[in-house]
This record gives sequence, structure tokens and C-alpha cells, in this order.
Amino acid sequence: MTGICIREFTGDDASEFRSLRLRALGEHPDAFGSSHEAELAVPIEATAERLSSNAESEGSFTLGAYRGDELVGMVGLVQEAREKTRHKGNIWGMYVPCEEQGKGTGRALLARAIELAKGMPGLEQLHLAVVSRNRRARELYASFDFETYGVEPRALCVGGEYLDEEHMVLLLRDA
Repeated sequence: MTGICIREFTGDDASEFRSLRLRALGEHPDAFGSSHEAELAVPIEATAERLSSNAESEGSFTLGAYRGDELVGMVGLVQEAREKTRHKGNIWGMYVPCEEQGKGTGRALLARAIELAKGMPGLEQLHLAVVSRNRRARELYASFDFETYGVEPRALCVGGEYLDEEHMVLLLRDA
């Protein structure tokens, strides 16, 4: 984990964020709800606006992990906006390239996301979904005390193959 710097993306980071996001979607289409094609169609200006908006919002953020000047991972969090569900936040877009895996990058990203989440007003629990066959990701989340509360059969259809997703939760505060 040494040499990793984690910081929040801004609109100025749109190009490198988009590049890593497209790589993630291209290499692991079974791990994300979006597709490479759909993300490719999003103008870079829209990506910059989304990152700027997240950086300025109290209810969301997108983090990048850097080793030197190289972007080597990312994760996002968005807090529910509606009054009755505002106590929940959703982890999304977690990705660390294969050559960076096993070096503590994913662990550092998730730890920082949880740390920031604990400081968000009213946020009491984090949710995420992970494809059931993604053992390494499930184990990482479980090591942070995320617990599976359900499995959605056939949650994704990728290339005609149906994939189940585990829905996991981490309670940040007791009710």
C-alpha cells in the first residue's frame, strides 16, 4: 500500500477518470451495471460536470487512488437524497486494474470511502452490489464487515449470460 495517494476527483480529472472507467467496463463487463458502449457515448463534458458536482456535494464523492502520477483505482459513493432513505449511501464503480491488485489499493480506497462516509451527516449505512462469482471483491467487502442481506438472481445479463448479484450492507451507526 505504500506510495498510494487517495484524493477526490474534480472536473479536471475527467479524462483520466473516463479512461480508467472505460478500461474497467471493457475488461470486466460482468462487474458493472453500465456498459463500455454506454459510457463511451457520454460526452467528456458530462463526465467533468458529474465529477465537479460530486466534489461540491455533501452527499457524494468519487475517489481516485494514485501511485505517483498514475491513476490505479477508483470508487464512488452517493447518499440517497429522499428524506426516508437519506440514511443510506451506495458504493459504486469500485475498480482496481489487475496489475495493481494484491497491493492494498482496493483496501485503501474502500477504507477511505468508509472514513469519509462516517463524516457525512445522517449517513448510517452503506450498500453495494457485487456479482456473486467475484470472490475477491466479496472477500474484500466482507473484511470491512459488509454483510450479504440478499442475492438478486439474474441481476445482470451480459452477452446472454445471467449473473446473480449479492447485495451487501455495512452499518456505520446503530439505529
